[in-house]
Amino acid sequence: MRKRIWTQEKLDEAKKLLETLSASKAAVVMGVKSKNCILGALFREKIRNGYTPPANSPWAVTKKYRRDFEKIERYYDKHKRSW
Repeated sequence: MRKRIWTQEKLDEAKKLLETLSASKAAVVMGVKSKNCILGALFREKIRNGYTPPANSPWAVTKKYRRDFEKIERYYDKHKRSW
């Protein structure tokens, strides 16, 4: 099992910093690599606490811009496999 880097105290501190600072400035204050470290940690905690993204969200929709998407979709439908 991996060592847990984000303790509850650090998450609470990040939440307090994000109330007043931007994510990138909060990352500098906390001494982490980037703003995405903080945002990802807070989102993972949110998911652990039972949050599920809404189904009609534009970011939760499957992207169908790939050229061979229909071919892949037919293959999975034909063979009854999941993504």
